[in-house]
Amino acid sequence: MKIFTVATLLFLSVCCFAQAPKATIYSPNTDLYVGYLVTYPDYGLNFNSYQFNGAEVAFTKSLRSHLSITAAGDFSTGTVYNTKQFSGTIGPKVNLLTGRFRPYITVQGGFAYQTSNGMYAFDHHPPLVPGTTDTESGFTYRYGGGADFQLTRKVYWRVLQWDIQPQPWARHTPWYQNAGSGLGYVF
Repeated sequence: MKIFTVATLLFLSVCCFAQAPKATIYSPNTDLYVGYLVTYPDYGLNFNSYQFNGAEVAFTKSLRSHLSITAAGDFSTGTVYNTKQFSGTIGPKVNLLTGRFRPYITVQGGFAYQTSNGMYAFDHHPPLVPGTTDTESGFTYRYGGGADFQLTRKVYWRVLQWDIQPQPWARHTPWYQNAGSGLGYVF
């Protein structure tokens, strides 16, 4: 009798877990996000000595209810040293919840390009003359998280997005912190 009871419980639990989850309006299949981005490089006298402002566009495709793949591109500029940078990354996004409020974590890798009038002049060997136009480019990665809040069936608000991205890319210092907010559209 004990064996029959254990076998029945195992069979019923396997049947319960084998059912496919039902899709809801709060688990977007494909979405497009556009938002404001502020970047603080950990460089200079204080942590927030410099600030870059820009925008980010991201396309996300769901693979499962909690897992999706995101391709993101961002562009930002800074008035100090006339800095301009672009970053394009791709990677997984894991939603911790799938309801109206969806916190998430992400890790992405890709390519970054930055031009400035000597922002990292003293870090080069030999040092560049300050004011000299300098270009840094190469592999970059970023990791962080955020939270989305579904406003309507098709529109969500990215309440906050925060990630860390090391630049210049070969030295992994200084650390850039990106924070953003914006709106997304669900297809």
